[in-house]
Amino acid sequence: MSNVDTSQAYWDREGKYQEQYDAAWKQLIPLQGEAKDGPPEALRAISRIGYDYYNNGFCNLWQGWEDIDDYGDEVMVYQMDSFYEDMVDYLRYQIPLPMHKELEAFLLDAQGYGNWSEQAGIIDRIIDYIMERIIEDELLEEETA
Repeated sequence: MSNVDTSQAYWDREGKYQEQYDAAWKQLIPLQGEAKDGPPEALRAISRIGYDYYNNGFCNLWQGWEDIDDYGDEVMVYQMDSFYEDMVDYLRYQIPLPMHKELEAFLLDAQGYGNWSEQAGIIDRIIDYIMERIIEDELLEEETA
């Protein structure tokens, strides 16, 4: 498992905006398919990436196979699954470029299956950023008991 402290992470249901995050999932994210363009779809995308990392060790995001390099040595080759690649590309236009570059660095650092990264905190920082946009844009309806 990752050495990243998840005690205040959305993965452990302890995120900075956890209550609003949970409401966003109920109100803005459909059970199947994509959410509305903008922050709702960005939230779905980063949450799916985070889920695959924490729950599956990126066994879905990275597809790997053995190959032979130019020197005749066996090497592992990895390629991002197109489903996740589309989500990463979508996030490029929804979050600040430096944040997206951090996401890309994290993805490469954790490339493969079960390669835990000290950079995983970027997932929660991106969720925080998106949640701040959702709150600022007043996309959530107040729930009545």
